[in-house]
Amino acid sequence: MRKVLLIGFLCINVLFVRAQLISYSVHDGDTINMVDKDSLKQGVWRRFWPNGKLSSEVVFRNNKKQGLEISWYNHSQCVKKESYYNNGQLDGPVTFYTKNCAKEFIETYKNGIKEGLELSYHSNGRIKAEGYYKKGNLDGVYKVYTKTGKFDFESRTTTGPIDFEADVSDTANNSVYQVLKRNPKWKKNIIVTDLTSSMYPYAKQINTWLKLFFLKDTAQQYFVFFNDGDNKKDVDKKFGSTGGIYICHAKTTEDLVNTMKLTIKKGSGGDSPENVIEAIIVGLKKIRKPDNVILIADNWAKVRDIALLSRIKVPVRVILCGVYEGMEINTDYLNIAYKTKGSIHTIEQDISELINQTSNRKFNINGFDYIIKNGSIRAN
Repeated sequence: MRKVLLIGFLCINVLFVRAQLISYSVHDGDTINMVDKDSLKQGVWRRFWPNGKLSSEVVFRNNKKQGLEISWYNHSQCVKKESYYNNGQLDGPVTFYTKNCAKEFIETYKNGIKEGLELSYHSNGRIKAEGYYKKGNLDGVYKVYTKTGKFDFESRTTTGPIDFEADVSDTANNSVYQVLKRNPKWKKNIIVTDLTSSMYPYAKQINTWLKLFFLKDTAQQYFVFFNDGDNKKDVDKKFGSTGGIYICHAKTTEDLVNTMKLTIKKGSGGDSPENVIEAIIVGLKKIRKPDNVILIADNWAKVRDIALLSRIKVPVRVILCGVYEGMEINTDYLNIAYKTKGSIHTIEQDISELINQTSNRKFNINGFDYIIKNGSIRAN
């Protein structure tokens, strides 16, 4: 009798809750995706892949995410990302995983702002790099480690003033200059550049290259700079419409520097993934039928909108800043080059044969093994 009464009470309670809603769904007996009479999201929200597998799950309280949000890969049992929210803002660790369920990257937030330790991992589980963030910016340097756990070197810092001044006397360590010098046949280009905080040191390199080649370059390059959202809150960043993108047809070096300064003034990046593909698409809408897109990117940053890559029909030449011999290359950028029939470039080498690699056969780049499976490059 008691069990019958309890079931009856629960049924009446669910009917009462539903009566306060303007929309909801029922899945496997659970009431989910509820919107109340004030058009506010409430309770558990779940999304599903077209094959019926769970894509994401999070709890809303008065339209704001609360607690743990989990997303899953489509054709894998593995979690893709875990994030913690407090009153709609990221608050705690954000953890990314590979399709093999291995931990790949962790960043930490406090009240919606990146604050605290950031870690990335090698495919064998050892720490690849670590850095500390304060009020959204890298505080100090990144420490980089080999796959065996041995300290390798320190990389990228955002402390101190941003130096745009061209340095034509020292080009030996200028990744942008060295790559573009080795590839003089690239003409009619769109140069798309990440100008989030970790890339500030490379703004100087772009200006140096332009200073040296501007008078010879009759094409007068188009530049697209992006800052990943003009200080938009990370929770509000959406695929294809994150914003913070600025275009410059550099008739003078002053035009270039002014646009870089404007891009940086408007925003510094926020979370680690960047709106790389969106920036390329915006550039392609502005400049019709270029021969190449030259992407100057941060090897450490994941690509937020990699799912939009199929929209790009022009070869992308990816210049990766801060990559030296023996460093692992981010597979997001390998896939951008591979799927657009483009290429990867570091200060030391040009990797232009990706399109010729055979599926399911291991190949080596920069000392690390990769493999193509289901049409995408993965770390092996």
